[in-house]
Amino acid sequence: MDNRVKQDIFEWISKPENEDLLETLRLMKENSSSGDWIDDLTESERNSIEKGIKDHKKGDTLSSEEFWAKNA
Repeated sequence: MDNRVKQDIFEWISKPENEDLLETLRLMKENSSSGDWIDDLTESERNSIEKGIKDHKKGDTLSSEEFWAKNA
């Protein structure tokens, strides 16, 4: 990456009004170094996701309107 681009970015994030940006970048850094989020799921959560994928492939889905009407 061009050094000028890096410098521009450093100056931009260093401004006091960018506290939220810094927090977002910190969280991104933590998440990127902690591995894949799927590794943190329980077996039950993984099974639920797999079931959802299979249901979707079979076309066994509901529209959001159908879901909310059914669960209202």
